[in-house]
Amino acid sequence: MTKKHQVLRQIDSVTDMAAECINYFVYHPCKDFTRKRELDAKTFIKTTLAMQGNCLNKELADAFPKPSKRMTASAYEQQKSKVNPRLFKAILYEFNSTLKQPTLYHGYRLLAIDGSDFALPYDKHSPFLCNIQTRKTPSADNKLTTKGACLIHANILYDIANCCYLDCLLQSRKGMDERSAAVHMLQNLRLQHRYIVLMDRGYESFNLFEHGNRLPDCNYVVRLITKDKGAIREISALPDQECDLEMTFNITNSAKQKKLHPEYHKINAPNRRYKDKYSPKYRTAHWDFESFVRSTAESLSLRSTTHNREAPSGKY
Repeated sequence: MTKKHQVLRQIDSVTDMAAECINYFVYHPCKDFTRKRELDAKTFIKTTLAMQGNCLNKELADAFPKPSKRMTASAYEQQKSKVNPRLFKAILYEFNSTLKQPTLYHGYRLLAIDGSDFALPYDKHSPFLCNIQTRKTPSADNKLTTKGACLIHANILYDIANCCYLDCLLQSRKGMDERSAAVHMLQNLRLQHRYIVLMDRGYESFNLFEHGNRLPDCNYVVRLITKDKGAIREISALPDQECDLEMTFNITNSAKQKKLHPEYHKINAPNRRYKDKYSPKYRTAHWDFESFVRSTAESLSLRSTTHNREAPSGKY
């Protein structure tokens, strides 16, 4: 049996199990999916998972080629309204648990975290409504114009070697926080092997680094900007050549400690007890640890004279 057929058999097994337990994932267990219908729980789940992004009528036509068996869009929407979205999250986790012998990279699971935006139909009452900038107008003032759009930001945890998704966290595009989403997904990760997680620019955060340091099987590589106002000074001071060294960062959220030790990194995370006394414009950072932490990580510089604006940083 090829690997493709094995994966398909695992998906069928998981979806069959989910259909048998559908009463745990519906809003009204006493009446939802209790009658015998053409679009029963198993058919609904497999039809939804097989969709490819076309319009609903096209998807239903592909799923039910025979006109006598074809479902209407209204019938599908009625069945979908009965199901809690956590059904598909449970299917994702259950399918990943069936991967007993994953492909490893030098003994590690090789993972990646990144985010992407997805557009929804426009709805002025949607919680995902935000304003986006469009191209410059041809007028003389050459200003940017804005328009309303409904966007979801999906934070995705992906297994590179095994070509499967391990977790997904949806956020509003307007209030997205990729760093907190990455921390949440890594804390919920349950693997039998050590792993290396790759993250691009935008994920650099002492709070994220310290979470990675304290997770027992976590190793991470984060791409950083070195020549920017928000760059970490120790990373910016690395030589413009290939090197590999261990660095220690002294991190505090205490103004007193920062005054005594100017070389410390000050995290702008005030005590939650006094949060209501700060101005609404006061920007705070996430910091989930003690008032002072001495964090150690291995820093790598892979810069060159022709491309010297990025340097990865990680723990191995």
